[in-house]
Amino acid sequence: MEIHVTAGPACLTEPRLSELLTAGVTSVRLNMSYVNEETLDSTISRIRQIAPHVKIGADIRGRKLRIGSVPNDKVALKAGQVFRLYAAPDTNKYAKAGAEDYAYVSYPAIASKVNTGAVILLDDGAITLTVTKIKDGEIICSVETDAELTSGCGVNTPGCPIELPPLSAKDYGDIERLSKLSIDFVYLSYVERASDIIILKETLRRYNMKDTVIAKVELAEAVKNLEEICAASDAICIARGDLGVEVDLPKIPYVQRHIVKTVKQSGRPVLLAGEVMLSLVNRYKPFRAELTDVITALEQGVDGFILSDETAIGVDPANAVRHLQALIGEHNLRTGGQCE
Repeated sequence: MEIHVTAGPACLTEPRLSELLTAGVTSVRLNMSYVNEETLDSTISRIRQIAPHVKIGADIRGRKLRIGSVPNDKVALKAGQVFRLYAAPDTNKYAKAGAEDYAYVSYPAIASKVNTGAVILLDDGAITLTVTKIKDGEIICSVETDAELTSGCGVNTPGCPIELPPLSAKDYGDIERLSKLSIDFVYLSYVERASDIIILKETLRRYNMKDTVIAKVELAEAVKNLEEICAASDAICIARGDLGVEVDLPKIPYVQRHIVKTVKQSGRPVLLAGEVMLSLVNRYKPFRAELTDVITALEQGVDGFILSDETAIGVDPANAVRHLQALIGEHNLRTGGQCE
């Protein structure tokens, strides 16, 4: 059973990194949208030194839109507040720095893709902005509810098509740098179709890298093209965060079941990500509903899980892995590791 953990500030200091890597982790995920570029080399070296058996994967941003940094990496937004969005060129990071009442989005054409009255969702839908006016590239929005905006969070524009290639200029720069390091595989975000995976694999081979790719299914278009994506990929990740923005919430459990079944039929491994044990960001014991969610996924036949905030910014990253391990062990004890 695979357990992938996301590297972040909560787990990269000692002794926490050693505790995490020896808790039953099989892979470490480096999110290239957040990774500290100055310490990337040393982070990989430390992981290799502590746990040579643990694989390392780099998550490539793909078409995913993100905002740039905000003051102190978090800004409190109030319901009814005016908040502005501006387009930023695709730089080697994700976008330019903003302020308490505005942010930049890593998509130069965003002002031409949304209309007055459109809804823009930030941070997997946790923040809702309604567009009230668009003028000279400035998107003026109203904040719908009190929320906390953090640097680099994702941007979704439901109903407004975003036309971008599968790899951005930043992605090509990341791949070039990763080619000089020791990476076992790559996750690709915002996959739409099989050709996205083919382009990435060709790029990896051009840099003499391993061309193992885990496709992240988080768009409605990817669900529609799931069979061809399975055929082109080495594994599938059900990324429920963005999928929960793309698909109506009541449909999420059924879409998850459909994806698991389709991927299993293709013979590819399937991993589940997105709020697996999100409560462990601030708690030491998971919610009971999270326990049931994990067991349900195991019964459906998932081959592993990806922890994100739980290990990147959680209060006790190794503890999150131990809770997940305990659930997997209980499932195997009761079922012999069989799914439905």
